[in-house]
Amino acid sequence: MEDTSEVIGGMVRVEGHQYYWERHGVTERPTLVFLNGMASSTASWIKYLPFISDACDVILYDYLGQGKSDAPDVPYKIGQFADALDAILEANKVDKAWLVGASYGGFVALEMMRLHADKVRGLFLSGVLLERARLFEMYLDLSLRWYRELPFEIYPDYLYEKMFSEKYVRDHRDAVEAAKHHIAGFRDRIYLLVRLMEAQRDWLLTVDEHRSEYKGKSIPAFVLAGVQDRLIPPWFQEAAASALGATFETVPECAHSVYLEQTELFFERLRTFAGAPSPKG
Repeated sequence: MEDTSEVIGGMVRVEGHQYYWERHGVTERPTLVFLNGMASSTASWIKYLPFISDACDVILYDYLGQGKSDAPDVPYKIGQFADALDAILEANKVDKAWLVGASYGGFVALEMMRLHADKVRGLFLSGVLLERARLFEMYLDLSLRWYRELPFEIYPDYLYEKMFSEKYVRDHRDAVEAAKHHIAGFRDRIYLLVRLMEAQRDWLLTVDEHRSEYKGKSIPAFVLAGVQDRLIPPWFQEAAASALGATFETVPECAHSVYLEQTELFFERLRTFAGAPSPKG
């Protein structure tokens, strides 16, 4: 499959910082936004576009510290990234969009719904939570300590042991090694991981205070969780789905990154949720 959509791109300035965005497809079709994971960028989604670009226009963008956006060594906030998306939708004259948030992107999607609900058509989430979970807080604290104090070379093994399923690690050794190599590439710019994760931790510490603001939005939502997710276990994701009034489904033999491990299933569920017709051929 190949994405042949028209592509445009640009920058928006929000709170003094430049955010890069690109749009695949400039039509009257519904718009869908893929929200990046912490250590990813717009480029990370390109190979997945053919699974949906026949039915939707797709917007991608980089948070601060990612891809082609500014990368200042200053505190970041998840709310800033939601405000940036709001500005990008405005620049593209998009009234409402479907948001697809996996892992870190799910937190941005939730914050977008809280701050700019009028721009959200629906949430398709995976690897998220909506409570101050102590286990996840411990993971963030340990990761931040690792970034600042401990040998970074062995961090990828610690991270991906939590993120990948047994089947994926066994059947896709080259992909796992490539993922480790990618995260190891941050060795000389660890401050980016620190700033992005600090923003996630700050969000986590205050989520219970804002919990009521995520409810009662009348926005459709779907949460897809890997049964073997050890980063954000499925019981946290089911609780998030319940709080949102969302449809909840688990995927066997899959862990944190459902879109990566079970790509066809992920996009089948997304297309059904967004009301996209089945792909031709």
